[in-house]
Amino acid sequence: METEEKALTQEESLKIIHEMISAAKNDMKADSFIFLLWGWLVFIASISQFILAQIHSVYQSLPWMLMPVGGIVTVVYSIRQGKKDKTKTAVTESLKFTWIAFTVALCIIMFFNSMQFLQVLPCIMVLYGMGLFLSGGALQFKPLMYGGIFCWICSIAGFEVQNIWQLLILAAAVLGGYIIPGYLLKSSNRNK
Repeated sequence: METEEKALTQEESLKIIHEMISAAKNDMKADSFIFLLWGWLVFIASISQFILAQIHSVYQSLPWMLMPVGGIVTVVYSIRQGKKDKTKTAVTESLKFTWIAFTVALCIIMFFNSMQFLQVLPCIMVLYGMGLFLSGGALQFKPLMYGGIFCWICSIAGFEVQNIWQLLILAAAVLGGYIIPGYLLKSSNRNK
């Protein structure tokens, strides 16, 4: 069987480039939702646990029940987005595998460690930084990269303070790493 390579016309080449740019824009739009969802969930949970700890409540860990809810929302949202977006780009594939690796590493740290819960938070902030930095690089969106660096700085601070204060540092990390870049990403999509 002989395969013939057909030379693309200038119009066909421009059309392909335009389709890839459109797909990348859609990727960014979807990513802003996920960053904002997780940023707000972790922010609310960490601040709530800090407050509950200050009043010596027996329900201090209850706010973290938001995380399974976030996981369900993320899965449903991702499935719906997958059905809408028929094109796969290098960006979407690299982001998918970055966040799968993040989730596996997070689960290992959360469920197979011998540290106290709050001692784990700086390790989680290191993972946040990695995921955000890689996502920002893949999307070529510097605020996410800066958010990742901010999470790394927060993790260093978290290793240096008492456990309870790590909750406030975690809230600051997701504010600077997820929430602010998420809104900037969402805003950049409106301007395009």
